[in-house]
Amino acid sequence: MNDSEFQQFVQTFQDRVRDRLSKQAAYETVNYLEGLPRDLLDPLLELSPLSVFVPKAYGGDGGTPARCLALLEATSYESIAVGLMLGISGSLFLDPVAKYGNETVKAHVFKRFLQEKVLGGLMITEPDFGTDALALQTAYQVSDGLCHIQGEKHWGGLTGLADFWLMTARQQKSNGKLARDVDLFICEMAQPGQRIVVESYYHKLGLFLIPYGLNRVDINVPLTSKLNSTSSGLKMMMDLLHRSRLRLSGIGIGFIRRMLDEAVSHCQTRFVSGSRLDEYDQVQHRLSELQAWYTINSGMCAFTARVSSIDSDLSGLGLQANANKAILTDMMQEAAQSLLQLVGAKGYRRDHIAGRAIVDCRPFQIFEGSNDVMYSQIADVFLKAMKRAMEPNLLRFCTTFEPVSKAADHYRDLLDIRIDTEAVQRLRVRMGKIVAWLISIGYVLDLTGQQFRQDLIDNAVAVVRTRIAEQVSGLKQPNPVSLVADYANGSDWKQVL
Repeated sequence: MNDSEFQQFVQTFQDRVRDRLSKQAAYETVNYLEGLPRDLLDPLLELSPLSVFVPKAYGGDGGTPARCLALLEATSYESIAVGLMLGISGSLFLDPVAKYGNETVKAHVFKRFLQEKVLGGLMITEPDFGTDALALQTAYQVSDGLCHIQGEKHWGGLTGLADFWLMTARQQKSNGKLARDVDLFICEMAQPGQRIVVESYYHKLGLFLIPYGLNRVDINVPLTSKLNSTSSGLKMMMDLLHRSRLRLSGIGIGFIRRMLDEAVSHCQTRFVSGSRLDEYDQVQHRLSELQAWYTINSGMCAFTARVSSIDSDLSGLGLQANANKAILTDMMQEAAQSLLQLVGAKGYRRDHIAGRAIVDCRPFQIFEGSNDVMYSQIADVFLKAMKRAMEPNLLRFCTTFEPVSKAADHYRDLLDIRIDTEAVQRLRVRMGKIVAWLISIGYVLDLTGQQFRQDLIDNAVAVVRTRIAEQVSGLKQPNPVSLVADYANGSDWKQVL
């Protein structure tokens, strides 16, 4: 497709999503344990939206990052759940298969995606291993060209609905111990011996159209289904996870733009005490923050479009990917909270987009790495580099550290402080937030002179100043508080009467 044809393709798909959801409003208000009903899913997939992620050599549109992001944006503007469905199948299945899959297997997989209504997902998390994913216990043994994989997986998006899965497992050695490295296998539910059994479905708090549950894995897949890494399985998994964390910006911008449009529309038509809602200063403050999140997300998308091709190795881009994921998903939750606050009581309903948005975007701050962990890991990388450079002054180091150097000059007064590189974890999380905001503003500054509105750029830089100031203030807390053990003893308020 040329650019014009692609834009029409995306518009047609967005219209189809809007049309289907508007005709059946209950779709996003009923907690479907087994996921999207086929009467909703089939009309969407018949337009072959996932062809955007399939390489041209196999009949797809080519997997161009900018086009993948554009599709996710348009879809998530209408439904974050449907956008996530495409993101899971595209970024967490089709992208790694295209990059690391066996040629024969790829041809079969892509043919099914282009000709049939199929979906794909990724299974990493286990009941006892969530954040500690690299300690997973799902194991496999190789015999006669088959890999026998056994274990338990849960919280895999599209549980019971996906036709293909990427399954993570560690090889079991002859002594019974598991190898340190992680391998990934393509599993096809339609093939004998490869069906993953869903033990139970979860009653989700939000994202009603996405099924989650507990899966029992006892399958045999051919050795040719194993993804092929040029180095290690761990590096391969980091490459695909970093690409997915960056590509979340496509889902995020569709969602945040919808929150912004809904908020502006409401505030321009709602009158309180004789004044239009958007004439109040506090309301302007919330709207300006929403607009800043949109601008920052735009910078993230532009950066992701440049770097996230499957031809690139993103395993070493953890700092940027983690910052993108954490800041983006925090902004999504704040955008939803602001919309609900502006709309008021009528937004506190599952069938109103404001109330629905809060619970639907909340898990984004948890999956693919809890944000607290992301910020801590960002700080670890940053502080290690700072320590190696023997530079305790935050401003001076930031001006030399490439990922944040461009943004640092805009916050010189805030960053001119001394940093303890051995700080406790809670302060490291604050430090990680500072670094992540600086990285994000760097993407915004890259939009300067690129046919992007300068007033939006200036607004984002100003809004983030407040966020950085808050975190810097927290770094200066001399005695961080901790849990008081046995707090119930001597704390009954009735005893002081």
